[in-house]
Amino acid sequence: MRRSLVLLLVVAAAGIALYLTPVPERVAPRDGVRGPRVVKIASAAVERLVLTHADRRLDARRDASGWSVDGRPSGAPLRDALDDLVDVVTGLRAVDRFRASDDAPYGLDDPPGALEIVGGGRHIRLVLGRLNAAGSAVYARRDGAPRVLLLGAYLLSSLDRVFYQWGRERAAG
Repeated sequence: MRRSLVLLLVVAAAGIALYLTPVPERVAPRDGVRGPRVVKIASAAVERLVLTHADRRLDARRDASGWSVDGRPSGAPLRDALDDLVDVVTGLRAVDRFRASDDAPYGLDDPPGALEIVGGGRHIRLVLGRLNAAGSAVYARRDGAPRVLLLGAYLLSSLDRVFYQWGRERAAG
């Protein structure tokens, strides 16, 4: 009887402790990155994007009526892809940053791509290099900046989506 009473008190104390312990706040993976901001322009202020990758070049401009690419109004899928890319770029934080004496190991000596963002009175050009060894991040550098940035690979996914939708629009007509 005495053992049962002690066991009951221990279980009751554990239950009370669990009840009083706060549930940890969940942090989305992208919100958990605390590195430096890459582009300091508000999403709504972005007026123009110029994307280059390999042999492709896309020049997108935003005005009151929406996005136009290479002088032609864009369709809804491309518009959504451009809006998502703007959100990704303006919310982007570097996973890491460091000084490098040589750009070649990072693919920045002959970069495969670049991203230019214009808006809010600023013009930022971001040169994109190679993926890191794990394939989880891409090396990049802002024009005129001394540091190499390591950015999440989801940036490349957003760029690919824009180029994919742009290619579909061009093929359709």
